[in-house]
Amino acid sequence: MLTLDGVLESLQPLLEQFRTAAAETDRSGRLPLWHLRELGRAGLYRLAVPLERGGLAAAPELVWEVHESLAAACGSTHFVQAQHQGGLGFLLRGNPDLLQEAYLTGERLCGVAFAHLRRPQSPVTVETTADGWIFRGEAPWFSGWGLLDEVVLAGRDERGQDIYALVPLAQPSIEMRECPQLSAIQASATVSLRLHELVVPKAALVLTQTLEEMARRDFRSQLGYTALPLGLVREAATFVADERIRRCLEERGAELRQRALAWVDDPAEALEIRASANLLALQAAQAAVISCGGQANQLQHPANRLLRESSFYFLTQLNAPLRAVALEKLVPSSREQDWGRAFA
Repeated sequence: MLTLDGVLESLQPLLEQFRTAAAETDRSGRLPLWHLRELGRAGLYRLAVPLERGGLAAAPELVWEVHESLAAACGSTHFVQAQHQGGLGFLLRGNPDLLQEAYLTGERLCGVAFAHLRRPQSPVTVETTADGWIFRGEAPWFSGWGLLDEVVLAGRDERGQDIYALVPLAQPSIEMRECPQLSAIQASATVSLRLHELVVPKAALVLTQTLEEMARRDFRSQLGYTALPLGLVREAATFVADERIRRCLEERGAELRQRALAWVDDPAEALEIRASANLLALQAAQAAVISCGGQANQLQHPANRLLRESSFYFLTQLNAPLRAVALEKLVPSSREQDWGRAFA
């Protein structure tokens, strides 16, 4: 029987394996499937799941620590498994009856494709039928192609309602289209999904929500993803020889972690915490590159990978409010002397 202590014990050797192979994983076009399977066998996917649904109901602080440690070990591994956990989160919130035991063990894996709904016009439209829905269009960003079995796919119907449904990926109505090569997290196997008259039955419905409801949930999601850049800060600090600089990075990371875990419901604070974590990750990665010198200009060097990943975290879940806050932190516009505060 899995226990929290058992999960933590099983994860430790996995994290070391992922860290050792991070450079090779980064250069690959697709994450090794065994990474995701072994995380499931270790119990990672059960941590935040309620007891009555087969989970371990771990405390938020413990869940955060695990995700930060995984992001520190291998950004690509964390990002792809986060797609699966994102899918599980939708199922738990919308239709728990769709949550199979196989999803918790890692035998089956699902992802998400809904970020396109943040665009002024959704590129995925949904037609309501007597038996369900027909999805059309193209979801421009889906991570985990060839690794994941299903996707929680979202589109907008004729009434402006967003329909989320659990859809198998291996079917003729879903066509994979290659995306241009990414500068970071290339192993995420990110593609676009072209939908050709995709018929979805009512039984596959996960949830419906409006764009306004999605925007409200974005703030909590922003905080959850803050664990990724803070994990990078932790890893990058290990390459900084200057003890004062290293301690400063660690202390600022700890402060942001505490603020995120203590957050209640202030949207502005959520954006500020996330943007600050992204900026700190960029600074930590730059500090690692400077500390390592010219060798960090090699693509296979860990500091080079961390620098590229730090830029990627500015783009993950990027919406208009986060974009505005992030830009203001990078280049304060109110007064010329505020420039220095971006790095204070």
